[in-house]
Amino acid sequence: MRALLWAPLLLVGGTLPAASLAQQAATRSVDDYVCAFTDDCADSAQPEDSGTARKGRTSSTRGFSLKRAPATSEVKTNSNAAPAAPTARNRRVVGQALAKTQVRNKPAPAAKEAKLVKAAQRRVDLRLTFETGSASMTEQAKQEARVFAEALGSPKLAERKFVIEGHTDSVGSRAYNLDLSRRRADAVVEYLTGLGVNRSRLRTVGYGFDRPLDGRSARAEENRRVEAVLGS
Repeated sequence: MRALLWAPLLLVGGTLPAASLAQQAATRSVDDYVCAFTDDCADSAQPEDSGTARKGRTSSTRGFSLKRAPATSEVKTNSNAAPAAPTARNRRVVGQALAKTQVRNKPAPAAKEAKLVKAAQRRVDLRLTFETGSASMTEQAKQEARVFAEALGSPKLAERKFVIEGHTDSVGSRAYNLDLSRRRADAVVEYLTGLGVNRSRLRTVGYGFDRPLDGRSARAEENRRVEAVLGS
């Protein structure tokens, strides 16, 4: 009889709810993505200045920072702590920090051309996780992708096109990782189109471990990621 009574007590005591809490809410909002890709950060009261943007390089808000988290690594543990709601000013700062604007191996263009190049090279790590060695998105990844899909439908981004890039670390052969990165990028686009995003707006590419993060070895797990890059 004691054994029969103990099982319900486990449910009441929080064992089952604790398991369900392992699946967190998406770590970013629609406004976060709009800010990162457009610099429209709903902060007309705060003038932009280069000093503020530089501060974003040494701080993080709502999970944003120049040091990327291992987005597509296989998650083994999850924190139940909810991220603090960002202010409009912080969204602007972290959005600027996320957007990569450096032109590699090219001479400095004229001011107008530089602005176009800057816009075209904005990229954001989508923080998507997958089952080990596969292109199956985790439930957490689907939550993140749903918010990104909503952002793609926002007025500021509705007409823009994106490249969805898959990246891996160097564990395994190059051929294996190229295939895995492509399949993961394809899986993300398939999921986004299932949510109503027009397929013609999305292009996929897989780089395997050919493009590790700056300052990271190809073997580093932080390289396992899927990035969205603003198209031209």
